[in-house]
Amino acid sequence: MNTLFGSPLGALLARPWVDRVGLFGLRRWYMPLSRLWAAANIAGEDVDRFRGEIDAPPGLGKTFPLHYLLRQHTRLRRAAEAARAAWETAIFGDGEANIAELDRRRRVAATRHLMARGWFYPLLFACRPSMARWQIDPPDRLEIADPADLYTVPIDAGTVSMSEAVVRNGLREYWLRAPTPSRRLRRRAGSEIVYARVVEPADGTADTTLIIGSGLCLEFELLSVARDPGSRLAAMGWRVIEPISPYHGLRAMPGFYGGEPFFALAPTSSLDLIFGQALESALLIAWCRTRFDTKVALAGISMTSFVAQQAASHCHLWPVEARPDAAMLISHSGRIEDVTFGGLLASALGLDRALIDAGWSREALVRVSRSVDPAATPALPASRIVSVLGETDRWVPYADGLELARRWTLPESNIFRYRLGHLGMPVQLTRDATPFERLKQVTIGA
Repeated sequence: MNTLFGSPLGALLARPWVDRVGLFGLRRWYMPLSRLWAAANIAGEDVDRFRGEIDAPPGLGKTFPLHYLLRQHTRLRRAAEAARAAWETAIFGDGEANIAELDRRRRVAATRHLMARGWFYPLLFACRPSMARWQIDPPDRLEIADPADLYTVPIDAGTVSMSEAVVRNGLREYWLRAPTPSRRLRRRAGSEIVYARVVEPADGTADTTLIIGSGLCLEFELLSVARDPGSRLAAMGWRVIEPISPYHGLRAMPGFYGGEPFFALAPTSSLDLIFGQALESALLIAWCRTRFDTKVALAGISMTSFVAQQAASHCHLWPVEARPDAAMLISHSGRIEDVTFGGLLASALGLDRALIDAGWSREALVRVSRSVDPAATPALPASRIVSVLGETDRWVPYADGLELARRWTLPESNIFRYRLGHLGMPVQLTRDATPFERLKQVTIGA
């Protein structure tokens, strides 16, 4: 994949047109198939329950072997669950095991299960399921969060467990696990435990630690790939820590596909992820301070850029050892309300319409979003914050991200702007590592 992105073809992918094609694919295939796949996960081999989960028309399955499909899908799901259980028991247990082989089996089984979404394609000719299992909070039941209350909780690095390590291709890989410090996430099934993958040069030459979040619905830790973003960054000399976001991958919520609760149970679920993962980042930073003699940077892209913005805004509320030395915001926005009602992705998902149907107005959401929007001035020095934006990004509107960079008075040398949209940004950062090089400079100089 890195070879592709670095080739002339990769240059074509780092262009504005990719967002239009990607949005069409999400609406037409990925989201509907994901909804059918998630319904099958919870229904098992029960055909009637599956029909009920997707609100199927009466004739669905009469000319299609639905029972056979569900049986085969259940077989893959159970194999993925068994492979994960064996892997987790081995890496965090005391017994001897071939950890590398168990990880390979886990990823292969998880990838096969994820790819089973395609099996449900014939059903799209008979029904068009909803993009999400909507359970929007009514406005009068939402408790508006105060960051000062949410972030004044104990951060205990001693709760973090470290797995056995595997060395391959010049890199050392291991995992971290801990109970989430977020009270709100402890109430979210599947998200009670923090998981984070660590990748670092095997020769011990990592001079800086980077904690970097991922985007919505991305679950790299489940995929069987030869080289992933974390490995590429580690090859640049970073120690890379990749936390798994709530509702995703190893922390998926039963009955939903990866990332779906972030918008399907909005706005509470969105706030819980942003506030909760910010606290989890503080926990991981504090753990790094106890183990490594290096500076620590925090980065987020798209969905997790809101997490990094929270850290940059409010880390003064955390213990000194839990504060990042620098932060990088990739494909970010200064107003979550504008992402919801003005961003193309939220519109394509139907989130704006679902909120309106549940009684929300844009004005009401503005009042809630103030609690999660960036502070007027950052807690980190502006010189230690890097911004990376796509000038044609309409999924997470570019103008709001640039306005935040200006309002926080980031140095021009810390602001990177590319003529591309949202989906082209990961490709661009594979082709051009300059923003990460700048982040390392400001982190080491902190």
